[in-house]
Amino acid sequence: MDSIELSFPFDSVLDENGQDDRLYYSQDFATYFANFISNGVYPNPSNNLKIESINGLVVKAKAGSGFINGYGYVLNEDLEITLNTANANYTRKDIIVLRLDLVNRYIRIYVKEGNPSSNSQIPTITRNDDIYELKLAEVTIKAATQVITQADILDTRLNKSVCGIVSSVVETVDTTELFNQYETYLNQKIEEWKQTQQQQNNEFTQQMTEIENWYNSVKIDITKLQSFDFDNLAELKGATKKTDFLQNGDVDEKIFITASNTKVADRLTKFLSNGDIQVNTKVYERNGVDVMKQVTVLTKFNNDGSISEVIS
Repeated sequence: MDSIELSFPFDSVLDENGQDDRLYYSQDFATYFANFISNGVYPNPSNNLKIESINGLVVKAKAGSGFINGYGYVLNEDLEITLNTANANYTRKDIIVLRLDLVNRYIRIYVKEGNPSSNSQIPTITRNDDIYELKLAEVTIKAATQVITQADILDTRLNKSVCGIVSSVVETVDTTELFNQYETYLNQKIEEWKQTQQQQNNEFTQQMTEIENWYNSVKIDITKLQSFDFDNLAELKGATKKTDFLQNGDVDEKIFITASNTKVADRLTKFLSNGDIQVNTKVYERNGVDVMKQVTVLTKFNNDGSISEVIS
């Protein structure tokens, strides 16, 4: 009966053969602690064993502690981890785990490297009689990259199915659902951002195409500048018009590319003392400084009531 019952700890005394009658193994204590302490990383501080980017392909595990199946782990200071070089053509996904190794009798942080491919898969964690792993993070190593950013690191410490937070099993906090909700929300926002960015890129491309086409048409045929309605140019997508009414009565109008604030054209309207109106229109090179083309239209109100225009 004694062979299937275990109670401890009790002080050992020597038996009739001079041997201790109470011997306990590490597994006995580990089993005992595992009965009321759950696996995971400790909740305080919040960056306990968090994986963070440093520079290049180097990341670090923040100092902290964890608990696996009754065995404790302490990392006294930040631990730098260098990931292997990225594949030239394909993305790779690695995971960083806290591994309990009963054969070698230690708990250590390990990198489990994935296989580069067009559809890279995340390595699985190992959990058997000898090895038990907690996944701290997933790291995406993009093709040909030389730098790991924090955005490439998915923190999985709160995911109870692969890691979790140490707590009393009497009041275990299951953070798996919270993590799943967070991950779903994050992925949704990332997708929305990508769609918005793509839409903005498409709109910007369309705007620049319209302005570019107009530029090219003016280069080919100067008469298009002479006959082109300045206000039509201001209505092109991606253009902004600014009008200043000067103290001398002149009107100064400028058109800019909205995205870069580069000047595209300007028109200065002068009301001459003899009643004539002079309009000078300039179109600038893409640098917004050098004049590409310009035209001056002088509108004359003749004594016989006729109106004439002189274009130069």
